[in-house]
Amino acid sequence: MSHRVALGALMLATLVLSGCQSLSGWHQDPLRTEAVTKTAHEPGCEGDACAVVEADYLRFPESPELSALLQKRLFALASGLSDDPNGSAIGRATSFDDFADQVFAAAKEARRKVPELPGYAADLDAKVIADHDDLLVIELDGYLYSGGAHGLPLTQYLVIDRDTRAPVSLAEMLEPGQRAAYEAALARAHQRWLQTDQASGLSAEQWPFVISENVAPLKDALAVKYQVYDLAPYAVGQPVLTIPYADLEGILRPRYLP
Repeated sequence: MSHRVALGALMLATLVLSGCQSLSGWHQDPLRTEAVTKTAHEPGCEGDACAVVEADYLRFPESPELSALLQKRLFALASGLSDDPNGSAIGRATSFDDFADQVFAAAKEARRKVPELPGYAADLDAKVIADHDDLLVIELDGYLYSGGAHGLPLTQYLVIDRDTRAPVSLAEMLEPGQRAAYEAALARAHQRWLQTDQASGLSAEQWPFVISENVAPLKDALAVKYQVYDLAPYAVGQPVLTIPYADLEGILRPRYLP
């Protein structure tokens, strides 16, 4: 009996130690993320015309710099709430509270000009969509409504190199002199997309192909996401063109090929 108790205690200690080591390893991940959820309603305002700001995003507990970068890029999506040709504070916030205040100020000014205008709304989201080959890929999404017929969805990818803990742009992913080859591969992906149901009935003359640098190196292919109106009408949504990695041999640096 004592032998069984001793053996059981040894097994339990081993499991506890293993669990502690696992948790310790998790906490040591320099790019681990934590969820952040915030909501703000326009102060001093009542009724359906009041602005609302919601955000579900991520922070990096071990990297304040990356946390600040993610927030900056996420809030930058809201520049679509302003049509000021001289620029606007909206989209240049560095904190949620500042961002919400900017949206509320814009909403108040819009109501002053058009009292019957519906309430402004900004809904922002950030989530990890891929984590492979020491690359962390985060999708930043925004849905912005400023009183029109419908809201405006926007998406940007944030690619982070785990080795350098720094963001990576398309230019840094490409081999020197391969920009034209990338554009050609993207054009072929566009031709494939035109054969899908999503693109059915589109006029190439009315909606010509355009280049995008909004890329995400996913596990199986390079995804290139467009905004509404880039390649098609609003009803089509945000097209995603995919380029197989086999088509990017010699175009992308080996570091960004699986």
